[in-house]
Amino acid sequence: MSQGPGGGAGGKGAGPPRAHVQALGKSLISQLFMVLRTVRIHDRGNQSVLVATEHLKDTLNTILGVLGQVKLEFVEDQVYLSDQRIRVDGVGQQNVRELAGEFNQRGLGGFTFTRSVNTQSLTELLLAFNEAGDKGEEAAAFMRDRLSELRDLAVELLGRRSFADEAPQEELKIDPRLLALQTYAKAVIAVKRFVNDLVEESEGGRGGIRLKLVRIVQDLVDLSDDRVNLLLKLMSIRDCTDYQYNHAVNVCVLSVAMGRALGLERGDLVDLGMAALMSDLGFAVIAPELADKAGTLDDAELEELHETTLAAVRVLLGKGALTRSAMRRMIVAFQHHIHYDLNGGYPQLEEQKPLHLFSRIVAICDAYDALTTTRPWREAFSPDEALKILNQSGGTKYDPVLLRIFINLLGLYPIGTAVRLSSGEVGIVYHTTDDPKRFDRPFVRILRDAQGSPVERTLIRDLTEEEGGAFKYSIVETIDPATVGGGGRAAVFNG
Repeated sequence: MSQGPGGGAGGKGAGPPRAHVQALGKSLISQLFMVLRTVRIHDRGNQSVLVATEHLKDTLNTILGVLGQVKLEFVEDQVYLSDQRIRVDGVGQQNVRELAGEFNQRGLGGFTFTRSVNTQSLTELLLAFNEAGDKGEEAAAFMRDRLSELRDLAVELLGRRSFADEAPQEELKIDPRLLALQTYAKAVIAVKRFVNDLVEESEGGRGGIRLKLVRIVQDLVDLSDDRVNLLLKLMSIRDCTDYQYNHAVNVCVLSVAMGRALGLERGDLVDLGMAALMSDLGFAVIAPELADKAGTLDDAELEELHETTLAAVRVLLGKGALTRSAMRRMIVAFQHHIHYDLNGGYPQLEEQKPLHLFSRIVAICDAYDALTTTRPWREAFSPDEALKILNQSGGTKYDPVLLRIFINLLGLYPIGTAVRLSSGEVGIVYHTTDDPKRFDRPFVRILRDAQGSPVERTLIRDLTEEEGGAFKYSIVETIDPATVGGGGRAAVFNG
């Protein structure tokens, strides 16, 4: 997880508590968003402009007193105050997106104030920002010229940056595998608590739980930023006794990874992850005998299932504001079991309209995780078998383009697939390649040698390795992971 553009905590010593910096950052973002919108609408002498500017001045000077400087930087759709990421949700996230867009249009990434500001100079700066327009570097040059005239305003304009500009740095010195496992475990626990609130219809605690879900999804999105393979390894964690909770988290993990492959921005990835996580939680209110029933449901059972889908939509709506994120969660909960060609699945639509992108993504991820998990009426399919089953329904049940992207993301032998090699060794697919020409040649962690004896040391075979102009190792068959030993699919986290 990226610590921030500057890689430090800002200042010397322990510094102010993280929570205090978070509160200051959120206040600054809110004030800046409000004053820029006000300046755009009203003349400089308007009372609304004066009040908004005065509030922003007070906020800036407060932060200067606490941190010694005000360094506010937008990197893609994240925001940092003195190199500490400010975590915002809901309306705050939307404000960050809009502010980041405003700065980006002017060829800027933020600003740094090094001494206290007065209302008049701050007003001039805001007016110059508004006048600069959206001409990129030309706008940035205009801003710098205007600042040269404001000699009593100590402010530095920061250039645009992205996370690709530098190697990611770690917030904590922690094994990334352990961080991924901890995040996954926290997600499962939070989903359980949310479901308990749902079943008990406890309105009082639900909002807090939902906020925790958002933060956990943000952490999963951060993991996907530069460790997509590590994120996919979480799929090896399966607990059939807690299917409902693990399934929700697995679908979230897969959907986030797929959204990353599609190039979605971070805010959209978080919305997608939340929609995926909550898409089937309405099933918590169904009797277990119906949820786990094998075979075809009768009309009464199907009607109950439909009502549950609607109940989930009502729960996801809740009693708060109808935000874009909430709308996306409702749409996905309602649509993700409808077939791509609109000729099947449930609920049936009276008016046929194209399904939302998020619904089509979650439909694929939901089906894949269900197929690869043991259920009361059948054993789990192997990952490669599950992909073949999904592929047979491309164009009918599932969006064929998204399905191809999904298969390319996982590879022909997804992480966690148990395989036998041409050498006679058996193991678990440990890592996949980004080279589309070699999707059938992943990295395999060997668990048993050619004689069938357990391999105690960490031994990874790179199936792209060549010897004498030919590949040294190849997969000859997939096998049941339970027969491999050495921890089975969980071995992908070892070594």
